[in-house]
Formats: sequence, C-alpha cells, structure tokens
Amino acid sequence: MKRKKIHYGSKLPVKLTLRERDLIHEETFCAPELVKFAVVEGKGIRVDLSLDDIEEIQGYIAAEANHTDNKKLQKELDGLFDKLQVYLDTYYDQ
Repeated sequence: MKRKKIHYGSKLPVKLTLRERDLIHEETFCAPELVKFAVVEGKGIRVDLSLDDIEEIQGYIAAEANHTDNKKLQKELDGLFDKLQVYLDTYYDQ
C-alpha cells in the first residue's frame, strides 16, 4: 500500500470511542493534553493529531500493554495500538 504524503505537523482526524479515550487517559501516563481538545461525534470523539502525536500515544499504550498483568486490558491496549498504527501506515510527513 502506498502511503500519502502530508505536510509535517499536519493534524489528522483520529476517531476514538469513549472507552479508547478512557484507556489513554486512565491507563497510561500519556499527557492528558493530547485528548483535551476532542470533539464529540456520534457515540465517540474525534481528536486532531499529528503523526508525531500518534507515535507518542502509541509509546505510552505499548508500555502499559507490556507491563500489565490484566489480559483483558492488554488486549484492549493492543487493539488501540493497532488502530492508531493504521494512520502511520497510511500517511508520512518526511
């Protein structure tokens, strides 16, 4: 799959469920500012994030997934990591 080039620092609309937002906010050490400016859309939210923001969030998610003993939480975090990976596989900004 060929990735689309975007300008460095461009923000992409990332759609998250409320549960995914809660996982980022409550289960990781991720800075809450990253999801502070979310817009409610239907049953979820939209957060405008750069590719750098997405990579940073993924780092926090991966760290928690690798250190939790809770298999259900680990599975949820792995799914969220994979969901965000789609943006990195689809776009590049270099």
